[in-house]
Amino acid sequence: MRKTFFIQNDKAQVLGLPMYLIIVMIVAVAIIAAVIFMIPQGTQMMNAQIIENAVIAEDPGNASAFTFSSSYDVQIKVTTNDNQANPIAGATVALIGSGDAASASTNADGIATISVTPSLGENINEDEMKLTITAAGYQEYTDENAVTVYRIS
Repeated sequence: MRKTFFIQNDKAQVLGLPMYLIIVMIVAVAIIAAVIFMIPQGTQMMNAQIIENAVIAEDPGNASAFTFSSSYDVQIKVTTNDNQANPIAGATVALIGSGDAASASTNADGIATISVTPSLGENINEDEMKLTITAAGYQEYTDENAVTVYRIS
């Protein structure tokens, strides 16, 4: 009786593994892209108006770096960007810049009060604070120069 031995090509199986992983990764990326595309985006626009403390100023007496002596409450009203200008409750309002960052949520009247204590570096006389507002169902609102902070000299 004669025995037959089959030689297996182990190298071909090892070479096929990276190709299999590449195909799996391409399919996974396509699925993730499809899921991200299906996430609903905000469709409505909103508007913001600074009610109190759009300009913060102090006289430190010299040109050295300083932090303002007290905190300032900045009040912001968030409304829909249409003819009715309805207040938006529950929106997250953030002010960032001038060495400080703070956030708050709007109340039923669409008003948020944020307490900030800005600072200015040495020989810097003026700076801006960025306003960012996010709310469910609305496009993000951003104002790069919402609050002006300056040194009175």
